[in-house]
Amino acid sequence: MPKILVVDDEENIRKLVKANLAADGYKVLVASSGDEALRLAQKEHIDLVLLDLMMPGMSGWDVLMAIRTSPKLRKIPVVIMTAAVPEGEEYQVRGMRTDGYLGKPFTIPELLHKVKKVLGG
Repeated sequence: MPKILVVDDEENIRKLVKANLAADGYKVLVASSGDEALRLAQKEHIDLVLLDLMMPGMSGWDVLMAIRTSPKLRKIPVVIMTAAVPEGEEYQVRGMRTDGYLGKPFTIPELLHKVKKVLGG
């Protein structure tokens, strides 16, 4: 059973995503901050990270860079979940370090499709 880490500072989004992924058979861990996400990723075997970009403190970009520069974590697929509109060269260059994008608001079928696609299912 794949283990997915959901990182979002909004509790309602964490709960919604966790409930729907769990109902689809995934083991789900949640983190409300970048620091918490990195601690969990180091401690647990994570198969996929669903990562919000706009969080207080450590941003999703900071978390993504920490994952991509860590020898232990760098191969974990990361899908960005954000309400930010993808535009501009910086966003596109940074976005290339991800394994997908889910624009908020997204539907549950979109979420499940993206997760299955990234995990190869």
